[in-house]
Amino acid sequence: MNTTTHFQTRTQQRAISPTMVEMILALGQSNARGDLVLVGKKEIDAVLQNLNALKRVLERMRSSGGAGVAYNDDTLITTFHRHKKFKRN
Repeated sequence: MNTTTHFQTRTQQRAISPTMVEMILALGQSNARGDLVLVGKKEIDAVLQNLNALKRVLERMRSSGGAGVAYNDDTLITTFHRHKKFKRN
């Protein structure tokens, strides 16, 4: 996406990182005219809740040594907790 000199100057002055800009564009909602994208506290809180839930799942998987899925083409065959090391090619 192209940026103007004005945009680059303002992001530096306001300490808005490129990652923040990407998140605003990905998570935000456009206004009626379609010329603004805004992210409010509600959207941020929803993402934080999802991250907390994801963190709990990852911690649970880590405590069992990891996990795996066996598949063939687009068919899932089985899933398992990873208790011992497997050889990787």
